[in-house]
Amino acid sequence: MIDANRSFWHSRIASWALAGCVAVIGLTLTSCSITSDEPSISYEERLATHLTEQGAAMYGAFWCPHCEDQKALFGDAVDSVPYVECAPDGENAQPQLCVDKAIQGYPTWEINGEFYPGARSLEELAQLSGFSSAE
Repeated sequence: MIDANRSFWHSRIASWALAGCVAVIGLTLTSCSITSDEPSISYEERLATHLTEQGAAMYGAFWCPHCEDQKALFGDAVDSVPYVECAPDGENAQPQLCVDKAIQGYPTWEINGEFYPGARSLEELAQLSGFSSAE
């Protein structure tokens, strides 16, 4: 009778240990999926995407130091900025569009049909375009 009772408790303990291991593994896998290794999208990238979606544009010239300063504010997201090259000898230049829009200085932002000459802070661009950092 003692061997049967001991065997009963050994199988019970083994079942509990197995259940505990399964629970620990499950929690580990769950926490791994919560803390994903995917990089979050930066504020600058989200703002640049928003500006593009709103139909905004930054008019500039490749030789313009203020345009470079403006682009630098976007950091790694600079390629997502809706940029129009106005210098005829620049890459993907659209000088006629700049003439048609009466662009007189660089950079000039067009946001919601309004023109804003000069470099702008990211916060101002966000405000002018209705961007919310919670987006």
